[in-house]
Amino acid sequence: MFISALSDYIKANAPMSNIPELLNLHHSNPLGLHPIVIPILLLVLAMAMRIIYFIIYKKERRNLYPLLYTLWWVTVAATYYYCFSGDLPLFEDDDLGRKEICIGWFCQSQVVGLGWSLVGVALLSFVAYSMFNVFLHIIAHQSDRMGLSEKQWREWNWIIVIMLLGASVAGIADNFIPITGVWIMIAYHVVVFLMALVKLVADTVRTRLFWRCLFSAVCFLVVFEAVTMLAIECIEGCIYLFLPIVGLFISADAHYKKKTHTAADAK
Repeated sequence: MFISALSDYIKANAPMSNIPELLNLHHSNPLGLHPIVIPILLLVLAMAMRIIYFIIYKKERRNLYPLLYTLWWVTVAATYYYCFSGDLPLFEDDDLGRKEICIGWFCQSQVVGLGWSLVGVALLSFVAYSMFNVFLHIIAHQSDRMGLSEKQWREWNWIIVIMLLGASVAGIADNFIPITGVWIMIAYHVVVFLMALVKLVADTVRTRLFWRCLFSAVCFLVVFEAVTMLAIECIEGCIYLFLPIVGLFISADAHYKKKTHTAADAK
């Protein structure tokens, strides 16, 4: 009964719906921001995170970790605010035969033209890549403090690979069999959630630090959903440009130089 009702809802509302549209959850943009403001802010934040990450890694300025954490959370919060805004530009959905809210309007050639849509996909990909890369560095930092080995914290990479492949397959399916694309999206959400849960349990068993492990898992799921909302629009805008970029995403890596912990680090 539930599956049938969900299938009917999907058919009626979204061949390749984004999460806000699928859940029918939008806000009225209480800050009154122009649609282009937050995408530009996300680009600036992504560049700032890359610079801070470079300084931490190359100059070993560990005192900048709080700033990196803050920039990352601000980026994620801004992404959610933007994606759930109800007054974003509209575009004509050929499958639905009506106009709908378009999170990635700057990736849609029918909205901004082919040239700007290609620029939009490239810049959006950079933002998503930066979010993943900084997330991996934050997880590496947290995992090292919990005593996990490099091999163990890099297990998050496999979950990210599944997420990116799932989004790509869903995007391709949407171009040919729209409803199938939505079901694939739902399926890989479930798989990623279960993988994150298994990772949480495994790390808790290894470290006996449940709350820190839970923090890492929650961070992953939060950024996973944020990047998914952006990536879906990137896929719909330029599927054939996005696919090579997925390879760049999958190669997203983080480096963390271990150090001897002091009493202050253990706190």
